[in-house]
Amino acid sequence: MIDLIVFSVENNKYALSIDNVKRIIQAEELTDMPSAHELIDGIMSYENSVIKILNFRRLIGIEPHEDESKDIEDSTLKFLFYENDNENFAIKVDLIDDIAHVQESDIMNSDEKHNISEFLELSGVLDIDGVLINVIKSIHLPN
Repeated sequence: MIDLIVFSVENNKYALSIDNVKRIIQAEELTDMPSAHELIDGIMSYENSVIKILNFRRLIGIEPHEDESKDIEDSTLKFLFYENDNENFAIKVDLIDDIAHVQESDIMNSDEKHNISEFLELSGVLDIDGVLINVIKSIHLPN
């Protein structure tokens, strides 16, 4: 069994291994990084560390969320603190849906690589009660 955190972006569902997600918090105001890559929304200070925030919507090429124009306290937006291959950063997503407990064999994959962008690799698709969920293998920060 593996545990996956399922989240929504637009009308699409994605899942990350719970082993890679260290914490989930309500989105908050960020400090701008003037020379940052376009996928980086900014930085924040968290537990004595400076954390870069990756905008998942931009990563997959869709428009900003309507909540981005609201006060951040009224928003459904969340930050998932992600750790992978010596990278630590947060991913801004629209909504956390659930934690799924699945067999690895339930993930439908093919032999070809599933890359939505050069920074995002999918391991396959999961069908839970007729809802298709893109399972993320890895996410990397742009330089």
